[in-house]
Amino acid sequence: MKKMTGIVILAIVLVIYSLAMTCVKQFTDGVYRGESRSKYSAEPYWGQVSVEIKNDKVTLLSFQILDKDKKEVFGPEYERHFKDYPAYVTQCRNEVKGIKAYTEAFIKTGTMEKVDAITGATWSYNIFRDALNTALDKAREK
Repeated sequence: MKKMTGIVILAIVLVIYSLAMTCVKQFTDGVYRGESRSKYSAEPYWGQVSVEIKNDKVTLLSFQILDKDKKEVFGPEYERHFKDYPAYVTQCRNEVKGIKAYTEAFIKTGTMEKVDAITGATWSYNIFRDALNTALDKAREK
């Protein structure tokens, strides 16, 4: 009987502990910004993320890549800088698709672990991931 009581008490303690751990907030509500070049430190491109967090969830997310040398957002029109290089034009188009897809996938899943890199858009994926992590780290620090 004593053994059964000990097991029941242990089970209750484990349930209480697991409930307490699920109530621990990971983030502080607010708007946070992150910026990163990822591993592309020789390039002038910076990923800029803005996240709004409410009740421990990202509710709004924006992402852009800025060419700080040209002071221009990397978007559909950016490919004009490479008009004589068809491979770079294709690369620009893939990256623009990635910028949109990664933002949407993160909002849908809530985690980078479920956001897959798009073939041909790894550059924007890495920049997004690192800029987002910078913003989320700020949300954890408060």
